[in-house]
Amino acid sequence: MAEMDTDDKGYTITYDPVKGKCLVATKHFKVDDLIFEEEPFVSCQFSWNSLYGYRACNHCLCPLETTSENIVRLTNAAITEVPFEEYCPIKDKTQNYLQCESCKVWYCSSTCLETAYNRYHQLLCRPDSNDPLHYLEELWRTMHYPPESHNIMLLCRLLATIELSASPQQANQTVSNFCHRTENENEHLAHKMLGEKFVEQIEQLRFGVLKSMPVRESSQWLTPTGFKSLLALVGTNGQGVGTSVFHQWANNCKKHLSPDQMELFEQFIDSAYDAMEQVVGVDFLDNEGSALFQNHSSINHSCFPNAASVFDGNHVLRLVAIRKIEPGDEINISYIAPCELDHSRHTRQKYLQENYVFTCRCIKCEEQINDPDITSDDDSEMEDDST
Repeated sequence: MAEMDTDDKGYTITYDPVKGKCLVATKHFKVDDLIFEEEPFVSCQFSWNSLYGYRACNHCLCPLETTSENIVRLTNAAITEVPFEEYCPIKDKTQNYLQCESCKVWYCSSTCLETAYNRYHQLLCRPDSNDPLHYLEELWRTMHYPPESHNIMLLCRLLATIELSASPQQANQTVSNFCHRTENENEHLAHKMLGEKFVEQIEQLRFGVLKSMPVRESSQWLTPTGFKSLLALVGTNGQGVGTSVFHQWANNCKKHLSPDQMELFEQFIDSAYDAMEQVVGVDFLDNEGSALFQNHSSINHSCFPNAASVFDGNHVLRLVAIRKIEPGDEINISYIAPCELDHSRHTRQKYLQENYVFTCRCIKCEEQINDPDITSDDDSEMEDDST
């Protein structure tokens, strides 16, 4: 296994001829220890999520609603009185919100507005509702319905970041480093993202991007082959990001409330979840998007992971140990939702092969290698999600 990165940060990036890049620990980590924090190379809120009124900073995805506003919206005003509002995490930050003067999208701060403008927004700011970029996003929504896992606008931000980079050659190399796959694998992954009519859809999207953006430095990604590769890159390396003012408020309450107050809080939480389930469903409570992270993209999957990716109010990723990690151990996360790791080996393998184009050989899969290749009733939902 060849070493690629030797800085002593508690981990190193190595290269394995079978797995490719690997993240390996160089020191001990206890459960709950922070392994690293990372800002994304690029991030973006999901298209339907934004359309449905989930208000988030256009750059860092932090919530822009107060706890009360959030609960009123998610319950369709079935609940209008919220206790313990003093623990709302953004109650003192709303005065910092700013809009882009041209297209009127919202940011949580001048820092996010300026960062977004300098990195990508100056190429993507389109005040005209008839601009081709808006039609491209509408086209994407007709192809990719909730629950969302990808977004064409993340791809556009990625291209704009390359175009505006001080070193476009280095930016293109950074994008290339996210993954290396064959053309057939890229085509398969694009198919998974876009369905049976993927050939026609890919070309529609590619022409939509070409019509929407000035492309010079990133033109290699907008050939037919390059665009499939870019879609596959976003599909396999895109990390879901979720932020929720409701969850942040609830965590703050748990830290500060007295036992008597906790009883009232828990009663309120139960009634709020019931009301939200009736209106939006418990799977649609968060501001959601996706992002590309350079270090994080080096982490391989295991069905018995020793680390997990978490977010705390914005798009900054925190990699946290969930088991004891020793120096020399490979650091792994699960590409499968935690609640689905107990599904059969057959179902996990099928999902990973179809969505990430690899066969998992983790310790759990090897221990279960003689299990029958059958799908149980409990696994059917996971298989549906992979189609």
